[in-house]
Amino acid sequence: MFIYIKYDTDGFITAYQNTEEDGYTKVFILDSWITQFAQHSDKFRYDTDKKVVLNPGNLPEVSLDELNTKYSSVLETSQQAVQSATALAQQQTVSETSINQLQKSITALALSQSAKGTK
Repeated sequence: MFIYIKYDTDGFITAYQNTEEDGYTKVFILDSWITQFAQHSDKFRYDTDKKVVLNPGNLPEVSLDELNTKYSSVLETSQQAVQSATALAQQQTVSETSINQLQKSITALALSQSAKGTK
């Protein structure tokens, strides 16, 4: 699989993405490394002489179940954040409506008082 990477002066990968962009280097990652790379990309190095990505070889094993559990946890947290933001936006709309109604009432009262004072 081809990806695009950025790396530091020691060759350690600092960023990666799937699309070509200025400042990124196109490299090939073995399919068998993809799971490890996704979890520990900062441990992989780019050999500028050989133009290849080097696997450190001593990475912890990560199971798909463990990745799925972590993903589910992040997804749940994200959904809770969206629900909280939605509730906050709804409350702000209600508050804005109440403030507008209060301003109209005060204006009407002031106009009423002003009309009484001119008679």
